[in-house]
Amino acid sequence: MDTPQGRREDPIVSRAPQLRRRARKAALIGLAGGVLFVLLGPGAGPTVVADGAPEPPRLGPLHPDRALPDEVAEVPDAARGAASYALPAAQVDPALAAVEGDRLVQVMDDGTRLELTLDPMLQRAAERSLEKYKVEYGVVVAIRPATGEILALAEHAELRPELRHLALQAEGPAASLFKLVTSAALLELTELKPDDTICTHGGLKGIGLEHLRANTRRDKDCQTFGEALGASNNPAFARWADQLLRPAQLQAMAERFLFNRRLPFLWGVAVSRARIPTGSRLGFARSAAGFEGTQLSPLHAGLIISAIANDGLMMTPRLVARAARGEEILYEAQPARLTRVLKPELARQLRQMMVETTTSGTGKKFFNKNGKPRLDVAVAGKTGSLSARDTGVTRHYSWFVGTAPADSPELAVASLVVNGEEWTVKGIVPAREVLDTYFKMKATGTPATR
Repeated sequence: MDTPQGRREDPIVSRAPQLRRRARKAALIGLAGGVLFVLLGPGAGPTVVADGAPEPPRLGPLHPDRALPDEVAEVPDAARGAASYALPAAQVDPALAAVEGDRLVQVMDDGTRLELTLDPMLQRAAERSLEKYKVEYGVVVAIRPATGEILALAEHAELRPELRHLALQAEGPAASLFKLVTSAALLELTELKPDDTICTHGGLKGIGLEHLRANTRRDKDCQTFGEALGASNNPAFARWADQLLRPAQLQAMAERFLFNRRLPFLWGVAVSRARIPTGSRLGFARSAAGFEGTQLSPLHAGLIISAIANDGLMMTPRLVARAARGEEILYEAQPARLTRVLKPELARQLRQMMVETTTSGTGKKFFNKNGKPRLDVAVAGKTGSLSARDTGVTRHYSWFVGTAPADSPELAVASLVVNGEEWTVKGIVPAREVLDTYFKMKATGTPATR
């Protein structure tokens, strides 16, 4: 993580009592951030040992804001209500909310009632899943793609239960989730079609220059574009990027998906980073396959899968639906468009390719049991996993994003689980359990699914 360069103080100005007090306050804030940095691990980049995962999310200083692109809304929400009312973001805490009907409601000290977008049953299902597997660090985000409403925002740190806002941190790599960005660039900018075939070899744990060249003697693993995405075929994506894309094109697509951009939300969100190498052929290919150059927050991952689910339109994420004091409505959120990342036809095409993940690819064994689908609907998904070694400690990052039904999505889920040297569960399992809960709720007519 970058740290600001130290500055030498003017000896006369530094003696001013007011500035000394400010300096002491800043030092205390810096110390607190430093303690969290040490407790949760250094920020060195991960050493790749498998396809797709990060190190535990940290509550260190957030990255500085960067301007939003022109097409991104500057305001977090469209809203109705008292023009002078500002949501008390620092006091909003879903853990303090109580179930009222099909909503969670938090009552503030001044009597203001904040109605959250969270669905009580989905929220509890996500929390129970993370708790059940005793994950070292874990986050589940569930979003209604058409509106941006967050229906579940759960987190768990088995040995650090006091940690909060893990979904907002972007310290771990996007890993193979970044293949979604690469796929979007390939679909939009090249002639590559979902049924086009490539034959490759190796590449499970790393990409070398040999993977960028066709080798008729060794290239025996033949897959279509869609199958390669489902199987998270590293050499296929590395070779396609090397042969068909330029670094500037992939960088532009990443920023269209709001990497390197500030996300509007109730709370500050660390900026997800994508740095696509321009001076290294191999570095570019590795980045396109998800091995290096990215950092991603779970909330942002949820927005990416929501945009793909919503035919390419990313909606502004919302956690507070309404604020009222007595009979007065102080705030009422309305769905707000954030940005368009893909044309509708390309988003639908990408979504159908992602079904391969849960039917024949890296997620097949998690979404099928005894040869039958665990869910009654098709799920479009993508896995990612990478491992990081720092100061002798290995941590394994396991991602999953998914949406269902694949042809007409109602729910989008992003899950990140960080395991230590002893694995408990992969990120795909809590996400599947939340999807399963949602569609069981729908079968019984639970309001949140209507």
